[in-house]
Amino acid sequence: MRRFTDDERAWADFFITRIGVILFAAVLLLSAFKIYPMFNEQQARAGMDAAASDIASRIEAVDVVTVPGYKYFYVFDEKDKNKRIEISTEFVVARYNLSTQWGERELVHAEPLVARVYPPNSNWSNTSGLRKKLSDLGAGRNGDAVSPLDFSRDKEIVDGMFNNIEAELARTPFVPDMNRSLLIEKVMIHYRDGNRSVERDYVIIYQ
Repeated sequence: MRRFTDDERAWADFFITRIGVILFAAVLLLSAFKIYPMFNEQQARAGMDAAASDIASRIEAVDVVTVPGYKYFYVFDEKDKNKRIEISTEFVVARYNLSTQWGERELVHAEPLVARVYPPNSNWSNTSGLRKKLSDLGAGRNGDAVSPLDFSRDKEIVDGMFNNIEAELARTPFVPDMNRSLLIEKVMIHYRDGNRSVERDYVIIYQ
């Protein structure tokens, strides 16, 4: 009787041990399935952060340049061409569709801008378009050094234009073609206020 009881306990210990091993293996397997997607997501988020931060830093570098008309040609990195970049006046946003075993989901990273930047919009799409729009607003004067706008008459109108552009781009950001260079330019708008000159600088981007 004692031997049968001892055998029964041994079998019980054996099964408990086997069940424990199976559960442990199952936990390890589930962890592996979770860790790999998490690692992929971390890598994707790091890449998005780097891409958006790089563009933002280039915009802010141009903003501090004191040379009117200065242009910086930004070339998108090949590794970033699987991302969608959106640029408004206040943010550079990177979007990426991450494929997982449960399907695709979109990751989003927004990088705030210290400098205000003005991408293409419904008013103009490049520097010459901006000058043409200013000429329409300024009774033929386009705001360059030899054709300054009238400060008392035109500045409020021009400020209103830029405010409208900010609102428009907040709703519908500019999406650059990743296969083309991005031009980041420092533009100066000149005004004449009586006997003195007044300048306002802006950063615009276009392709």
